[in-house]
Amino acid sequence: MLPRGRPRALGAAALLLLLLLLGFLLFGGDLGCERREPGGREGAPGCFPGPLMPRVPPDGRPRRAAALDGDPGAGPGDHNRSDCGPQPPPPPKCEVQPGVRGGGSGVGKGQSPGQAAGLRASASSSVTRGQCPLPPLEGQLKNPLHLHLVTDAVARNILETLFHTWMVPAVRVSFYHADQLKPQVSWIPNKHYSGLYGLMKLVLPSALPAELARVIVLDTDVTFASDILELWALFAHFSDTQAIGLVENQSDWYLGNLWKNHRPWPALGRGFNTGVILLRLDRLRQADWEQMWKLTARRELLSLPATSLADQDIFNAVIKEHPGLVQRLPCVWNVQLSDHTLAERCYSEASDLKVIHWNSPKKLRVKNKHVEFFRNFYLTFLEYDGNLLRRELFVCPSQPPPGAEQLQQALAQLDEEDPCFEFRQQQLTVHRVHVTFLPHEPPPPRPHDVTLVAQLSMDRLQMLEALCRHWPGPMSLALYLTDAEAQQFLHFVEASPVLAARQDVAYHVVYREGPLYPVNQLRNVALAQALTPYVFLSDIDFLPAYSLYDYLRASIEQLGLGSRRKAALVVPAFETLRYRFSFPHSKVELLALLDAGTLYTFRYHEWPRGHAPTDYARWREAQAPYRVQWAADYEPYVVVPRDCPRYDPRFVGFGWNKVAHIVELDAQEYELLVLPEAFTIHLPHAPSLDISRFRSSPTYRDCLQALKDEFHQDLSRHHGAAALKYLPALQQPQSPARG
Repeated sequence: MLPRGRPRALGAAALLLLLLLLGFLLFGGDLGCERREPGGREGAPGCFPGPLMPRVPPDGRPRRAAALDGDPGAGPGDHNRSDCGPQPPPPPKCEVQPGVRGGGSGVGKGQSPGQAAGLRASASSSVTRGQCPLPPLEGQLKNPLHLHLVTDAVARNILETLFHTWMVPAVRVSFYHADQLKPQVSWIPNKHYSGLYGLMKLVLPSALPAELARVIVLDTDVTFASDILELWALFAHFSDTQAIGLVENQSDWYLGNLWKNHRPWPALGRGFNTGVILLRLDRLRQADWEQMWKLTARRELLSLPATSLADQDIFNAVIKEHPGLVQRLPCVWNVQLSDHTLAERCYSEASDLKVIHWNSPKKLRVKNKHVEFFRNFYLTFLEYDGNLLRRELFVCPSQPPPGAEQLQQALAQLDEEDPCFEFRQQQLTVHRVHVTFLPHEPPPPRPHDVTLVAQLSMDRLQMLEALCRHWPGPMSLALYLTDAEAQQFLHFVEASPVLAARQDVAYHVVYREGPLYPVNQLRNVALAQALTPYVFLSDIDFLPAYSLYDYLRASIEQLGLGSRRKAALVVPAFETLRYRFSFPHSKVELLALLDAGTLYTFRYHEWPRGHAPTDYARWREAQAPYRVQWAADYEPYVVVPRDCPRYDPRFVGFGWNKVAHIVELDAQEYELLVLPEAFTIHLPHAPSLDISRFRSSPTYRDCLQALKDEFHQDLSRHHGAAALKYLPALQQPQSPARG
C-alpha cells in the first residue's frame, strides 16, 4: 500500500506491487472508448483511445466514466487531446503475455519504500501482458498475468508468502535477485529518494529473460483504474523504430524554470515520466540499449553531479538524443500527482482516468486541488474483500494456484451435516497473509535475544501501547482482521506516538475468514516471522514484567540453553480482576499485591489445573530456576528456541490450543524450567465469542474432544508408545466453567 505521509516497512514496499494488482483487478473496465461523430452523434464503441485528455464537468469534480472523442491523427504537439482511432487487434484471448512493473528494482535491506525506489519500483513486477483482470462488479479474472519481481531476500519472503496464501488464480510470479543487478547501476550518483533501486529499470532488457519481447513497466506508487489490456493494446501503435512508450511529464521540471539555477537533465520538451512505460525489449536489445544509455549517462555526468529523478533522467537524455525511440502515450495512462503537477490539464478534459501516479514523496498527503478525489479513489479498493481475487478464471483455462486442487478436494469431502463441520472447514481454510504489514527494522543479531510472539484481533488493539511500554525488545504479532479493519489498524498505529516509534515490532495481518478464531494458525504466522534465536510465547492480554526482556536474555545465557540444553523457560502467570491497578516493578511488589488480594495466580478461580504445575508456593521462595514436570492440561507461557515445534492448527476457537503445544514440547523432551524472578500479568477483558460458545454449547465441547482424540492419534504415530502417558489427560471431559 502507499505510504501515508511516511515510508512503509522494508518488505511492505515490495507489497505495493500487490496493490497495483488489486487496483487493476478491482477496477478493470472496457477496452473500447466511445467515438462521437460530427454533430455529437455517438459512433460505434470499441475504438482505440488515442492520446486522451480527461474532461471534468462544470462543477469541477472529476468523474470516472466519460466518453472520449477527438481526432486519431494527433501529432506530437497534440498528444494531450482526446482522440479515438481505429481499435488495434486485441492480443489472443487467454494468452499469458509479458510486462514489467517497477522497473526492475527491489527493496534493499534496511530500506523502506521511500528509500527503496521511493515507491518507484521497489518490487519490479513484470505484468506479463496480463489481460483484462477483474471488472469492478463481476469480480472475475479474464486473462492470466505474469509478474516479474526484482527483490531482495526480505521482500521476497513477504511476496512469496503473500502470493502463496492469497492463491490468486491465473497469476504467475517470477523472482529476480536485486543484488545481482546492483553493480550495473551502482556507479551512477543519484539524489532521488529511491536510491539505487530507482535506477534498475535501465537494466531490464538484459535482466529479464531473452524470450520476453514486450513488457509494461510500472512504478509501485501507481493505482490502476482500468483494464491493463487497454494499456497493452497501445503497443499496436508503435512504429517500426519505436521501443519506449511514455506519457509526457506533467510538470515544468525539465523546462528548468522551477527555481533559480535549476538545472535538470536534458529532455525533449517537457520530457517524459517513467512511472508507466511500455518497453519493446526486443528492439532495445537490437539497438544495444545498454551501451546507449551508459554512454549518455557518462557524458551527462561530466557536467551534472548526479541524477535528480533516477532512471527518468537517463531515459529522457537518451530520448533527447534518439527521439525516434519514443511513442507518446495518452496522458490518462499516467496522471501524475507530484508537488508541481500540471496534471489538471489532463484530467480536466476527461475523467476516464486509467492510471493515477502518486509520484510525490508525500504520496497520499500531496497538496493538490483534487487530491481528496484521488485519495478516496485509491482508498476505495483497500477495504474490498480480497477474496474477490480468488475467483476462478472461467473465460480461460489456467493452472490453479499450488495446493488449490488438493484444498478443493478436501473441502468437497466434508459433510455439511456433521455437527463439527465448522471446525473441519476452519482447519482447511487458507487465510490470506500479509507479513510485515508496517515498517519494520530487523533487530541486530544477538546470541540470546528474545522476540515476544502473540496474536490478536481488532478488539484487543488497545493492549498494544501498554505492551510496547512493558517489552522494549522485538515483537512479532499476528493480527486477525478483515480488509477494512486492516486499514483501521493502519490509522490506529499512525495516530499513536508509542506504536509509530517502535520499528522493532513486526505486524503480520491474517485476513479474517470463517466463523472460528484460528488461534494456532495466527501463532504460527507470528512465530515463523520471529528473527531472534529465542521467542517468548505470550498472549496479547498479558503484560510482562518491565524487566522481563533483560532478565530472559540473561537467564538464557546463564542456563546455557541452545545446543547444550533443550529447555522451555516457564514465566509464571498471574492475573488481576481490576481494570486499574499499580503494576509491580519487582517480585517483592508482586507478592505484596498477591497477599493483598489484588493479584491472583492465573485462572485460580476457574481453571487451576492450567498452571498448578508451576508450583507457585515454591516460586515465592525460589532463588534459582527449578524444574517441574508436565501434567494434564498444563499451559504455561514459555520461552523456547525459535525452531521449536509449531502449534497444532487443528485447534481453532477456544480450548486446548496451548495445552496441545506444551504436550508436544514435553513429548520432544523439553525440560520445563520455572524462572524465579519472571512474571507476566493478565488484564481483565470481556470474554470472546469462542469462550462463550465453549461454555454454552455441549456440541462445541464435543467437537473439541474429537479434535483432542485426533491429536492423540497423530501424537502416537509420531512418538509411539511414549504418547500413552498423555492419553488420560486427553480423555478428561472439558468443564463448561473453564475460562
